[in-house]
Amino acid sequence: MHTSDDSHDSYPVPDSGRFLGHPRLLWMLLAVTVGTNFAFYGFRAFLAPYAADTFFANLPHDQALEQANYLFAGFGALAYATAILGGWVADNVLGEVQALRLSLWLMIPGLLGMTVPNREIFTLALAFFVLAIGLGIPLTVLVGRNYAKDDPKRDAGYTLFYLAINFGAFIAPFVCAAWIGASYGYRWGFLAAAVGALWAAVIFEWKHRRMPGAQDKVRFKRAWSTPGVALAALLLVPPCAWLLAHPSAMNHVVYTLIGLLVLYFVASSVRRRDRVQGQRYIALLLLFIAMVLFWAMSLLSASALNFFARDHVAPLWHGQLLGLPWNFTLFQSVNPLYILILAPFMAMLWPWLDRRGINPSTPRKFGIGLLLVALGYGVLLYAVDYLQLPDGKVAAWTLLACYLGSTVGELALSPIGYALVGKLAATDEASLAMGGWFFGVSVSYDLSGQIAALTTRGGIEAYARVFEALLYGGIAIALVYLIAAPWIVKLMHGVR
Repeated sequence: MHTSDDSHDSYPVPDSGRFLGHPRLLWMLLAVTVGTNFAFYGFRAFLAPYAADTFFANLPHDQALEQANYLFAGFGALAYATAILGGWVADNVLGEVQALRLSLWLMIPGLLGMTVPNREIFTLALAFFVLAIGLGIPLTVLVGRNYAKDDPKRDAGYTLFYLAINFGAFIAPFVCAAWIGASYGYRWGFLAAAVGALWAAVIFEWKHRRMPGAQDKVRFKRAWSTPGVALAALLLVPPCAWLLAHPSAMNHVVYTLIGLLVLYFVASSVRRRDRVQGQRYIALLLLFIAMVLFWAMSLLSASALNFFARDHVAPLWHGQLLGLPWNFTLFQSVNPLYILILAPFMAMLWPWLDRRGINPSTPRKFGIGLLLVALGYGVLLYAVDYLQLPDGKVAAWTLLACYLGSTVGELALSPIGYALVGKLAATDEASLAMGGWFFGVSVSYDLSGQIAALTTRGGIEAYARVFEALLYGGIAIALVYLIAAPWIVKLMHGVR
């Protein structure tokens, strides 16, 4: 989650040797990537159910689920909001290498603190972890630092990085949730996640001095910068924890900040008096709205759909498979597994369509993404209405189909979005625009929490009502983008 991967092209490319055609330091960074994503997705797989059962068990069942969904949404919203602050610290105070190094070590006490079954301590630890991962933004950047700008292997290196993210996300629910959490209690799943973070921290500590930019002097860097940033993170923990505990306040903060950002770009367009740039910002805003709505629907996978899997979906297998009994949290591995399988095919699909002159425009791809995630909820709606099993649950394949629609939609929409921001924004505002694009995911998390809360009021019928709204609402929004795509393309003025 970083604003740019070319902000310091003056860095010399390190001569670390090659392994399988790529710089050796890349493989170290991929190991770090697997560890950090193992930590993040490991506890994310059970965060909402754990919170409902541990901290809100004294509430009625529907209210417990509602509060847990809000907590999960707040966690995601803060994680993407603090990324902007972390990017500034990396660029101006610590430098990219030291910021990532500090991030990796700070993740560990945050995860260990979450093992304490006390709501106040847990919320403080979760806030601390969120601030820690905000500092980890430079990991994406450092991948690119190991290649010359014109190195043809550079794109392949980022493909390996993307696969490492999803490999960590795939194995984490098996270990942290379905094995450790289900067998010994979910609080120990946080400890398992901390092992992944420790792995990443030790690996990076071993080689970090060889990374490009390790000795670079940034704008505000001083001898006390690292302990100073760590102290600042500690001071920010209480207000972040307060926001996690007060969803309505989180709503106000998120929407106020995104409103101010939109106003800034409106004022910038007026000030420039550049018709082309102004229309490009309009196009960017329209695509931004599509991105926010897509992720608001897709991110339900780890909150509302996690509870749906627990309470209303039949096991995928009975007994043990490869020594592992079925646990509902294993559904959290489905999305990264789909990505590992489908991403190479999707990467080949667009050039294949382009050569035949039928490659959809970017706005149309956004519409396709929205349509696919909506249709996924249509499968669940049909299953609830017509395919309930004798025990009132639905078959596991229906949830697998829902996740398939969401994943293919993600692959159609997400990878091109980040590249598009730098092309549509003015050169001197590209970093801020990218930060705003990332912050849009905060808005998505917040919206997903509000949608998830609606599923808690009335058993499986409540889920059906929400699935119906997401199906028809998503189709309507997707059709708007599919129909309006040529007009949005005109606003982009040649940007593809």
